[in-house]
Amino acid sequence: MRHWNICAALLTCLLASCLYAQEAPVVPVAVTVPGIPGVVAAGAKFKLLKEGLKSSEGTISGPDGTLYFTEPSENRIYTVDAKDRVKLLFDAHKSDNPDGERWRVTALAMDSKGRIFATRRANTSIGIALVYPPAQAKFLTDNYQGKPFMGPNDLAMAKDGGIYFTEPGAPQRRDHSVYYVKPSGETILSTGELVRPNGIVLSRDEKLLYVADSAAENFYVFDVQPDGTVTNRRDFAHLAGIVRTEKGMNNGVDGLAIDNEDRVYSISNAGVEVFSPKGQALGIVPTPVKLQNLAFAGKDRKTLYVVGHGNVYKLPMIAQGYKGRSK
Repeated sequence: MRHWNICAALLTCLLASCLYAQEAPVVPVAVTVPGIPGVVAAGAKFKLLKEGLKSSEGTISGPDGTLYFTEPSENRIYTVDAKDRVKLLFDAHKSDNPDGERWRVTALAMDSKGRIFATRRANTSIGIALVYPPAQAKFLTDNYQGKPFMGPNDLAMAKDGGIYFTEPGAPQRRDHSVYYVKPSGETILSTGELVRPNGIVLSRDEKLLYVADSAAENFYVFDVQPDGTVTNRRDFAHLAGIVRTEKGMNNGVDGLAIDNEDRVYSISNAGVEVFSPKGQALGIVPTPVKLQNLAFAGKDRKTLYVVGHGNVYKLPMIAQGYKGRSK
């Protein structure tokens, strides 16, 4: 058992070093935004709000439209207010215990009480945790049936506080799955029908769960069951940003979001791909740099914020984001 724990600790450290390595600088390019009826006006302009961070991820919106995002490599949470001011909300390094647990935060969600939850990695635990306010911090789950999680990637919080999250897994250690933390705190396997699950989001009525798979040409939609499991996996939409090399297929898929009409937005190699509720491709919004996550925020939720590689951009939209949850 001791040998197993040592191996697990080494593997966890290796994964963490890869996940939080400083990203190489990415040079932005000029883009022309095409019009997508009901979504975005032709010629809309991206505005750069922040650059020079070591990473940028985990976008969500607060009830007042404040944007929240993370700098995973530095384990920080920031906000962006209505005046485009980027402020540091929480520096995990200041909450590190030199003699014990250290913080790592990536993807975020917010409940109806304004508490922030995250995919969190610590010295001894990896899983889903309440992280803000720091005084209330605790892990909700760090294992399933005794097996520790390797590195939850993204999460989606339902209105009742239940949390779906993707676990890309690792060979011989953990299935490539979606798990669900019930409001009661119990963790169940929601579905294992995936290869490298990544971005995740619920429909407005929470009867559908969308999951992006980094190893697939399509991303999927499932029917949500009352017990938190999902069934009837089917292709939702075909991604346009497919790149094929001698190393295989790369779709660049990452974060997902929905708007108030249940249109679905996906980051990919092509930019922001927009789909109707039935999976019809409506258009692509090219982005200045390759990005990783997105969220509607702002007072009226008519601003799309996109982040990645240490950059934070915003784009005025015709579409309005869904106000019923943080994402």
